[in-house]
Amino acid sequence: MQNYSSEKGQALIIITLAATILFGFAALAIDGSMVFSDKRHAQNAADTAAFAGALAYTRNNNNDDDNEEEGGSMNVIRTAARDRATSNGYDNGPTNDVTVSATDVPSDECPAGTGKDITVTITSDVNTTFARVIGRNQVTNIVSATTRVCGRYNGPPFNGNAIVSLAPDGTGYEGNGNADWIIEGGGIFANSSSFIAAHCQSAATSITVPSVTVVGDVSWGNCDMNISGPTDTAATQLTYSNYSSLFPRQPACNGTATPSGGQWHPQSGADGSRVAFSGDMDFAPGLYCVTNETVGPYHGELTGSEVTFYIMSYNFELKFNGAGNSFNASAPTSGEYKGVLMYLAPRVDSNGNLLPTGQALDLRGNGDGDIIGTIIAPSAYVTMFGNSGAGALNSQIIAYLIDSGGTADIHIAYNANDNYQADIPNTLTLLR
Repeated sequence: MQNYSSEKGQALIIITLAATILFGFAALAIDGSMVFSDKRHAQNAADTAAFAGALAYTRNNNNDDDNEEEGGSMNVIRTAARDRATSNGYDNGPTNDVTVSATDVPSDECPAGTGKDITVTITSDVNTTFARVIGRNQVTNIVSATTRVCGRYNGPPFNGNAIVSLAPDGTGYEGNGNADWIIEGGGIFANSSSFIAAHCQSAATSITVPSVTVVGDVSWGNCDMNISGPTDTAATQLTYSNYSSLFPRQPACNGTATPSGGQWHPQSGADGSRVAFSGDMDFAPGLYCVTNETVGPYHGELTGSEVTFYIMSYNFELKFNGAGNSFNASAPTSGEYKGVLMYLAPRVDSNGNLLPTGQALDLRGNGDGDIIGTIIAPSAYVTMFGNSGAGALNSQIIAYLIDSGGTADIHIAYNANDNYQADIPNTLTLLR
């Protein structure tokens, strides 16, 4: 008997397998593109919703009930974010879910110390067409966006500390020497994370100050310390990006100062007038851009009222040569540079880190006269000299490193109202 093998049905199996593979490719191409398109659209919707919530918060901030789950600021944020998501097709309906949350920003992350991180998460279900053949009836996309809103800040930079050292390491404030420090109106802040961020050793030195705040630690040795308020160690270290917005704008320096009637005058309409320090100089009110590099030891007295001196060079040095040679001036009481007496250009590397420069500044009083205004010298080495007279420095000193020289008492009577006040508007930033 003869047996015959049959191939009937094999073509059907092959066609079925081929169809399944074909549908798989179709699912990948068509359903996959649908899922990708929805995810991209959902991400855009989450981004805009997070921004809408943040913007609503800045316009309707009610601090009394920020933490309430319903009502107050959280309700304002949630309503604005969900309304914007709805306008983009995500209505918190059967096929999608929109959640909104807000948390307080860490105090050191916003200039005003307050703000919100607002997160919008969208979960979207996409119904498939061809992928049903391989058992996938639905694909779920989950996207989120977080926007940070920092509140407006108007006030003294660096929490109103009178002495501010911005060096990230090493000893930022050195109180050692033969001069006593009397600091009123604000404390000492050292941004250094080193073990000795602020230091004093000599029993011949006393430091009187309202408070001390450092990132690292302090070492007072045998100094006579009179700290009326707290000493805070292990503070959060600041980067240049944290505080750069606190500084005023750097001028264009497109004018030239000229002498007339015994005074130097700024060029009318200029955004800073260039001038070189030399000998005795008295300045009329205005903004001056100092072109010198090394000008010390300086022989002469620099005076002026309602003036701001912007130092252009990274190698600027101003060291006065003893008695009769000093700096005696006051900052503007109005305008863009209100409260800014001296501003030394900061130096920053390609990664946005503050760097020290060759800038060196001696601050020395003059008899019974007062120096009024903030000294902003983020990359400079500032040495404070005392005053044998009754005068004081009504100044906030912001520098890379700060120490003392001479034997006369260093008297800083800082009044925030007479000094620079940073004015930073609300800021919105998409974090992720």
